Amino acid sequence: MSVSQHAMKNTQHNYLVLGAGITGWSVVAYLLAQGHSVRVTDSRETPPNGDKIKAVLAREDICFGQLQWSWLQQADTVIVSPGIDSQRAEIQTAIAAGVEVIGDIELFARAARKPYIAITGSNGKSTVTTLVTALLASQNIAVRAGANIGEPALNLLADDNLAMYVLELSSFQLETCQSLSPCAAVVLNITADHLDRHAQFAHYQQIKLSIYQQAARKVVARPALADALAGDCSFGADVPTSGQYGISTDAAGEQWLVRGDHPIMPVHDIPLLGLTGQLNVLAALALTEPYISDMAAAVDTIKAFNGLPHRCEVVANENDIVWINDSKATNVAAAIAALQGIDRTIILLLGGVYKGGSLATMVPIIEEKVRAVIVFGEAADMFVDALQDHALVEQAAHLTEAVTLAKQQALTGEAVLLSPACASFDMFDNYMHRGDTFRGAVQALHGGQA
Repeated sequence: MSVSQHAMKNTQHNYLVLGAGITGWSVVAYLLAQGHSVRVTDSRETPPNGDKIKAVLAREDICFGQLQWSWLQQADTVIVSPGIDSQRAEIQTAIAAGVEVIGDIELFARAARKPYIAITGSNGKSTVTTLVTALLASQNIAVRAGANIGEPALNLLADDNLAMYVLELSSFQLETCQSLSPCAAVVLNITADHLDRHAQFAHYQQIKLSIYQQAARKVVARPALADALAGDCSFGADVPTSGQYGISTDAAGEQWLVRGDHPIMPVHDIPLLGLTGQLNVLAALALTEPYISDMAAAVDTIKAFNGLPHRCEVVANENDIVWINDSKATNVAAAIAALQGIDRTIILLLGGVYKGGSLATMVPIIEEKVRAVIVFGEAADMFVDALQDHALVEQAAHLTEAVTLAKQQALTGEAVLLSPACASFDMFDNYMHRGDTFRGAVQALHGGQA
């Protein structure tokens, strides 16, 4: 069905919203404002936005405590929240019966009348999204970020003062979207992640790459994606060709971010840690290139950008022992990237709910940089088995004990890195809760200072 056809639908169009979280509520509010008929169901008895939904919908249009699957085939369109697997048998049966099943990003894409930049990848999405937003703002462009970060995408449409949007998109959001037409798009990287939901890596990869299908400007990462895709612009850690973004070394031995042979800024002026931080900056510059008229303002923005909490965040430096909170590293590739960006011997804290991927890929970097590993949580035994022949491995009952053990082992000039390579849900509400717990434990060890 075309965008125009959807726009012409009358108020009798019946929508079913699966999930009453932040995204679900944004969908309900948006659809009601458009005059549509809406039902909502959620498996939770008291979903986060249940009271808001009860205030605007009739009781017979709400079912909490279980997903009301019988409603699917009574709907014209089902909106699936990202946390609900669209491959479930009940949903696939509805699709086979002719019911349209989409996500909130598809609604956004059909309605958006202003340009938007779309960003995905296994790691680094939030950092690049935030930096892209800051770079556009430095050019006096009215812009906000949303989707998988900050506001739900549909909420952005209500602000008439905005000239652009920046969307961080997960694989869960992309798999239920067909109409995405960004002015620029990037896949930062693709590594094994969410294999507990996407059973096949190839399927996960396909979903990520779908962001490019209707993108006006395709920004691709070198070498892997640039070799596989015909992008409009690329970025990487090597010396780039004309018009591309990369890293070059000048005659004095200083490294620079460059576009072709044109220098942009010295690498040492970038606050973000390591090569990963440099690549994130290059990706942001490539995405925003058509909108940057004042490069000096853009460079000043990069110099002032210290990253986001829980992403290689330095929380303490005591006796030249640096404590780093990278709780957002919920997969192996993210942990590897963090290790690569630290120029110190490392005490590594690992653990949580393992999401799949090969632990063997961690071994080379651990042998190179890690003196000791402290494991905790559900995956602790698995990490012990995989790593005990490659580093000193110790097991802790919980994260706070892991911090205590790290303090006992860490030497001057080293770093203690929480980069768990796992989800947090065995012990914590989310990765932020885990990172805050780490920060609090570190502060407690240092007399409340960080």
